[in-house]
Amino acid sequence: MLDLAFLSSLRESIIVLVREALPEPQASLLLGMILGVKSGFPQDFYEALRITGTLHVVVVSGFNITVIINTLARFFSFLPLKPRFLITFLFITAFVLLVGVNPPVIRAALMGSIALLGTVLGRQRDALRILLLSSVVMLLFQPSWLVELSFQLSFLATLGLIVGQPVLDRVIPGAKGMLLREDFITTNSAQLLVWPLIAYHFGQVSLLSPIINALILWVVPLLTYMGLVTITIGLLINKFTLLIMLPNRVFLDFFVEVVKLFSSVKVGYFAVSPFGLAALAFYFVVLGGLGWFLYQSYQQKRETA
Repeated sequence: MLDLAFLSSLRESIIVLVREALPEPQASLLLGMILGVKSGFPQDFYEALRITGTLHVVVVSGFNITVIINTLARFFSFLPLKPRFLITFLFITAFVLLVGVNPPVIRAALMGSIALLGTVLGRQRDALRILLLSSVVMLLFQPSWLVELSFQLSFLATLGLIVGQPVLDRVIPGAKGMLLREDFITTNSAQLLVWPLIAYHFGQVSLLSPIINALILWVVPLLTYMGLVTITIGLLINKFTLLIMLPNRVFLDFFVEVVKLFSSVKVGYFAVSPFGLAALAFYFVVLGGLGWFLYQSYQQKRETA
């Protein structure tokens, strides 16, 4: 039986270790990525994350779980499909148990796994059906989730990855695997559907957010894996934690400096309030129409090729 008291104690031990070994905001940044800890951020850095549209990266959500899953899938692409799924599933299960078995995290893991199903198998239609079916089942189980922002963001981010990623992969120039290209596509696939909802709730949009996310997104899975390894070593040895956690500093410092740099540039950020339901609905109708047009054009090119 799952020992929740042990998991809670383990979380507290990790928080203490990281905060003793790293300065702020690096400590809170790593804890946010790994455990979803939202407290402890210096107010100025938290505001910088909000302004640059990167706050979603440092909390455990459908977006960063999906990034982690996709990175695992690419890293183990040399393996057959079943072992690749098994490794990914075991990692995400352990990750969810460590973060905490709560509805937002479970939903994020489930929806991230669905996005993986579509991107790895190249069967977006099947992944879309599973996403819709699982969402309906979850809402039947707990209808109040429909009005929760975390559910809406997880659903829209996953939907964007399933339907938007293949389209952007065809229209954005560059070879597959090109540096930053995959991260740029992943980021913007999700944000195509997520940003208007964020604008609706928070009244602010960053035009530079896609560029900033592309610059820093690649460090999220890297810091997640590296952080878990160094934290495990630190907990086992319980000495030299400053030295053990040092490899994380390079990437954490890079993340912090990029966010601070762009937050200081007062260009591309604007308030969109009032951003009402009518504007929200109009955006999704226009985007849906554009997506359908591009899809039909692609199908016609395939048939005539």
